[in-house]
This record gives sequence, C-alpha cells and structure tokens, in this order.
Amino acid sequence: MKRICYLLMTFAFHVAGTAHETPQQVVTRYNNYKAICNGLGFKKVQCKVEPKIDIIAFQSTLTKHLENLKAKETVVFDKVLLNEGNAYDKTSGVFTAPSDGIYSFTWTILTKHGKYFVSEIVQNGQKVAYNNSDGRGHDGWPMSTSHANIKMKKGDEVWIRTKDTSGYYAHGDDWCCFSGIKL
Repeated sequence: MKRICYLLMTFAFHVAGTAHETPQQVVTRYNNYKAICNGLGFKKVQCKVEPKIDIIAFQSTLTKHLENLKAKETVVFDKVLLNEGNAYDKTSGVFTAPSDGIYSFTWTILTKHGKYFVSEIVQNGQKVAYNNSDGRGHDGWPMSTSHANIKMKKGDEVWIRTKDTSGYYAHGDDWCCFSGIKL
C-alpha cells in the first residue's frame, strides 16, 4: 500500500515538473493524490518514531559438574552471561516470559565417556523437546545440542530438567549452556 502511494506521489511530482504547472497546480495535484492514498487506507507515519522493541534474551552456562541427579530434577545453569529483560533466574534455572510471544531456546550438554545425560526442555512442567548426550561405549566427550521454539504467554515458565532416570553426568566449566531469545 505504501509503495502504491509513493509511486502515485512520485508520478505526480514528475508530471508536474515536466508539464510546467504553477505551484498552486502542483499543490492541488499533490492533495488529490494524497486523498487517493488516504482512500486506499494509507496512514501517514512519522519517520522518527521508533517502535518499542521488547528485547528479551539470555545466555547461561553450567560452572559445576553435575552427577547422579534425580529424575525430573531442574538443571540450574548458574552463570549468566546475558540477561536482557531479566527473565532468567540463575538461582532456580527457570526462564519466565515477561510478555506474550514466540521464544527460541537452545541448550547444550557435554558428558564424558562411559556416562550419559538425557534432558528435556519443559514449559510449565510439560515436556517440549529432548536432548541426549550419551558417552556409553564411546571414547571422548560427547556433546549434544537441542533447540525448541515455544509460544508463551506472560508468566509462562521454561526450564531444563533431567528426564525419567538418574545416573547422569554433565560437565561444568561453562561447557553446558542454556540460552533463549524472544523472536
């Protein structure tokens, strides 16, 4: 719609410049095209008005090794590198949506050979997606990353927790991380 009105006004000024119209005729022509644009639903917008952007983003890591957690135990990523909007709580490991919208979350788990760590991201206690980092039968340090886009209402909570069993190992030293951003 804006493009059509812009083209109409550009055309009007172009024709006015080539047709040797008087200034009053140019103003009249402009007002006529402006009326057409308004009739088509064009709304005048001030160029300097910046929309309020609700920036919500966080990034956190795990500083301590986790071993033998219970089933459905929250993984608390205790080091916060970024927390725009202050929606992530490093003491509980819970992200609380400050506004409605779609949020994108990613989490990475590093385990060691002979160990495993199966986790899930949950919204208000309901599983959304899984992550499985399995080092059993392997040498080295397996790492896995999972991602979830979640539609949230203000006050909804998201966190990472262990799945149904125990015997986990997640490596600390900032190798495991949890992050999210409002799209």
